[in-house]
Amino acid sequence: MSAGETAVVPSALLWGLRRYLAAPQAVVVACQRQPLRGGLSGSTLEYWHVHLRRAGLTNEITLVYKRGAVVTGAFLAGAPRREALVYAHLAERLPLSLPTAVAFDTQTGDLWLLPFPPGRYSSHWQADWGAAEVLAALDDLARLHAAFWEAPTLASWPWLAQPTGRDAAALLDDGRRGLEALVADRAYDDCLSAERVGQLLALARAPEGLLSVLQAAGRTLLHGDAGFQNVVIAQDGRRLWYDWQLAAVGPPVLDLATFLHPWHYPEAEPPLPPAAMIEAYRERLALRGHPLDPATFHRQLEAALLWRWLIQWAPLVGLYRQRLRPDIRQRLYHVFARLHWPALARWLETTAGV
Repeated sequence: MSAGETAVVPSALLWGLRRYLAAPQAVVVACQRQPLRGGLSGSTLEYWHVHLRRAGLTNEITLVYKRGAVVTGAFLAGAPRREALVYAHLAERLPLSLPTAVAFDTQTGDLWLLPFPPGRYSSHWQADWGAAEVLAALDDLARLHAAFWEAPTLASWPWLAQPTGRDAAALLDDGRRGLEALVADRAYDDCLSAERVGQLLALARAPEGLLSVLQAAGRTLLHGDAGFQNVVIAQDGRRLWYDWQLAAVGPPVLDLATFLHPWHYPEAEPPLPPAAMIEAYRERLALRGHPLDPATFHRQLEAALLWRWLIQWAPLVGLYRQRLRPDIRQRLYHVFARLHWPALARWLETTAGV
């Protein structure tokens, strides 16, 4: 075989191909691999052009191969295997459309998906979405959350993350260590000032207030990384939700907090004000039988924004800050200034003296 080909066919891929094609005797005769640009989590992506022989004929199928995240830390612990388990056990139960998984290995987390259909442009930083697409995606989230609201079946999938439950201590430990590293190195700047880092570190050391608000918000199934960067809007209007590495059980506002995040990047041009997105989600959840008091809901969302910052961004800017490219750091700082710091100020103001 020439360069770029492989004769080693993972057993999970062969089994998946035979199942998908309903061809139990099919064999792989060649496979060309073509690198793709990976995501920020460190995932390795490739095109696999697989040549098969079945019933005496040879044909080809192109797949997108995803070999899990390589970034260390509690936030992504177990992420590749979790995503494979979503496709193995949850995909057909979800009220959302997912990419077609031809094969998956629930031990290693390897995935082989059909290529995404052509659709609207999106990246980590911006998306060519209009108001209708934003509202449809928020409706998707409300539908997902309502379908699994306090569902007994959530206990059937212990491999799902529990960011405000079982996994909270480990996640917060990374966040606290990240902030302490900033203090020890005096690695302050205009965004992460000594005062602000101190405020965040105080929350990380005494998280009971945040956790009590979040735990009172109920539990449901979460995508875990909801945002335009993980939704393909096909030319026919279908929405495919992918990247389920952070699938979790927790308060629904955690998904809304992550949905709001990318709309605050400097390149993003939200077709709706963030406040309108928040209200649209709340209205759609109410239509599905879960009306929430506006004041309570906004308090939960503020707690979710701060909790997500502590468990995701504090380790990155503290423990792993040397990995941050300057351009990504500036984009993140832009989001922090527009989304998280106002939430921090409101939280501290309402808890002062309590």
